[in-house]
Amino acid sequence: MKKIFLAILLLTGPGFAALHAQQAPTDLQQLVNQSFEHYKQIKALQTQQRIAADQTDLTKTQRMPQVHGDVSYMHLYPAPKLDFGGAAFQPFPSENVNVGVSGRQLLLDFGKSGSAIARSQAQQNLLSMQTDEAKEQLAFQVAAVYLNIAYLRNNIDVQDANIKLLEETEKIVQQRLKNGDAIDLELLNTQVKLENYRNRKIEYRNQLEKQVANMQYLTGSPDQSGIRADFSWPAAPQQMLVDTAALAENAAIKTSLEKERVAEMELKSVKRDFTPSLYLDAGTGVKNGYLPDVNTPKWNYNAGVSLAIPIYNGKRNKLQESIAAKQVEAAKWNTAGVKDNVVKEIAQQNSDIQSNRERLKTADVLLRQADRAVQLAQSRYKNGVITYLDLQNAQTSLLEAQLSKIQYQYQLSISSLELLHLNGNQFWR
Repeated sequence: MKKIFLAILLLTGPGFAALHAQQAPTDLQQLVNQSFEHYKQIKALQTQQRIAADQTDLTKTQRMPQVHGDVSYMHLYPAPKLDFGGAAFQPFPSENVNVGVSGRQLLLDFGKSGSAIARSQAQQNLLSMQTDEAKEQLAFQVAAVYLNIAYLRNNIDVQDANIKLLEETEKIVQQRLKNGDAIDLELLNTQVKLENYRNRKIEYRNQLEKQVANMQYLTGSPDQSGIRADFSWPAAPQQMLVDTAALAENAAIKTSLEKERVAEMELKSVKRDFTPSLYLDAGTGVKNGYLPDVNTPKWNYNAGVSLAIPIYNGKRNKLQESIAAKQVEAAKWNTAGVKDNVVKEIAQQNSDIQSNRERLKTADVLLRQADRAVQLAQSRYKNGVITYLDLQNAQTSLLEAQLSKIQYQYQLSISSLELLHLNGNQFWR
């Protein structure tokens, strides 16, 4: 009995390290890193990142020369001819042949292509941050399942300990029944209670199997038999203060700020869309049709510059600029909302931690008292000093104290884990 009690106390040892200085269990770190390699949504985001990089390279091609070739043949009938006193002059050939290469190079666009490239790079950076945020969410999801598994296994251990205790009580009742000191109802009550404990253990095992399946889904690892936790990690801080540094490391806030930057890049790009573009045009090749001998193909070339000036597009640009400006405003409001939510979550988790810490102090005292009460009740029941109901009440109080202790530990760990998440802590590294 004392060994069981000491094992439970090991799960409730006092003292918590600082939030930022904690070292996560090695097996949890391994599971998180496995999830990064296994989880399909992460792979999809990584593929999207590569697509975004290609999109950026594609945008940069706007500054590259555009070269294409032309090959054409055309038969002209009737071919025009001029008659000069018996001498015929044909200004256009009947058979027209043209083989050439032409190209265009952007010389100046007053920042239009630069803005487009900056916008594409900002979108690429945003996708990278979203991937990191998804990884962080996955990591804390794995950690939560890890704690769930540990919590259920600890509950099963408590049930096993109490089943063993009831089996000992059953033997005591049977012996007293033989001696005529007990009645059949006491034995029947013990057996009913014992079956209830066994059924509760089955329910815990069912929940445990579901959590193990969830962990396998997240990490691809079928074996979680080694997961055991004494809930010393994550250690609860006294209080997490809301400051600029804490908010700056939050993944959701960083992603929201990057969305602001993308919206601002979009606005700049839209403003540049209505600027002129200066091009260098050149070409060379072989074609016929040149006087005086229009049928003989000749080498030719051309070179020059052209300036494309937007004049009117039905207020399209102004409307796009107005939409982009509103998107910037919406992004800023979204960031403010995300920050407010983080502040609220920190306050709530601080409250939960304080509450569960106080409950743990009480639960520790109740557990010691309940354990001592069961020992005294067993001894006195054997000697016929107390009734079976007194023994049953003592045993029920012990079970409730054990389960409450583990429940408060679990809740404290979950709240502390959420604080790590809000603080942007990357415990898997």
